Amino acid sequence: MSARRWDAAVRWSVAGVWLVHGLYNKLLGGAPRHLAIVQSVPGLSGAAGADVLMAVGVFEVAIALWILSRRAPRICAAVQTAALLSMNVVELTFARPLLLWPAGLLPINAMFLALAWIAADPDAVHRLRTRLRRHPIPIEATLGDCLTLTYALPAERLRRLLPPGLELETVGPYGFLAVALVQTRALRPAGWPVWAGQDFFLAGYRVFTRFRDTNGRRLRGLYILRSDADRARMVVGGNLLTHYHYRRCRARVRTEDGRLHIAVETSDGRGDLAAIADVADAAGARLPDGSPFSSAREALRFAGPLPFTFDYESETNAIVAIRATRAGWRPRPIAIDVRRIGFFDQPAFRGCEPRLAAAFHVRDIAYRWERGTRYPLDSGKEAPCCAA
Repeated sequence: MSARRWDAAVRWSVAGVWLVHGLYNKLLGGAPRHLAIVQSVPGLSGAAGADVLMAVGVFEVAIALWILSRRAPRICAAVQTAALLSMNVVELTFARPLLLWPAGLLPINAMFLALAWIAADPDAVHRLRTRLRRHPIPIEATLGDCLTLTYALPAERLRRLLPPGLELETVGPYGFLAVALVQTRALRPAGWPVWAGQDFFLAGYRVFTRFRDTNGRRLRGLYILRSDADRARMVVGGNLLTHYHYRRCRARVRTEDGRLHIAVETSDGRGDLAAIADVADAAGARLPDGSPFSSAREALRFAGPLPFTFDYESETNAIVAIRATRAGWRPRPIAIDVRRIGFFDQPAFRGCEPRLAAAFHVRDIAYRWERGTRYPLDSGKEAPCCAA
């Protein structure tokens, strides 16, 4: 649903509640309980209560029309707040036995008033969503089995996928894209107990980049093109708090005879993957044939998580940098058989052949992501023309 349609839906929903209560329940007498509630107030028994009920009904219909008129929306929301809370106080004081759910009256109406304020200032929701997606809280987790497959692609192909402000890291004519396959354990807000964390499988597709911050420092990090997770909570939370493009996947991971078997299935096929990694003995592992790296030591610079992860905030034309810390990061080169990787079937990679440049494995790493830091870009820089 577009933002415009969403705003209209919220506005009509709030107006509809006032209209139903005012017109049907009060003016047309559709809910006799409303009259009994008014008449329970001292001094409003009999005909006086009926007259007040009609006046309240007219007021509520007027509120509905005011909402739909979109005139002075914040004043309208303030009037709704004062009126509804006043009604609630009177109801809880004099008519509690007549209420369907006295304990839920205030919480439900608080949620309704929140919706009324959203209808009055729809941009507030978009501003809040933008701020939430800046990785607002520190996160920690343990990375169990973690495989990183580093692919070399023509630099120009990867540059097209980057937003303003980020520079592609290259070796010769190549840029590099990492496919991270991670069994993540106890991902949670920093400081929370381990039992409160979320276990899940993650497949992430990231480009190696650099960013020059406002102090002139060149920060090295990853720009995330896609993330697949096998837990719905992780997909919802990830898309609420980051720009990492989470999607739901089905993942099967098992270890057999020292080999790690991973199979990932996604609804669009672009995250489908099947690979078998020999994680038992890395002593004889070499770089894949045709790797552009001159040595395993050079390849280690592209072995997965870097000091930073970068988001692009299109609403404000800014880069959000999330700093990461890790303990015991000693990845080992491994031999791997990649039987299927659907990510490169996209139009963005048509006509080029991604080359597996390195594969590494690491296990049981304590990892932490700090709060995101926002760096506004020059206003003259344009948004990216395309993305994978």
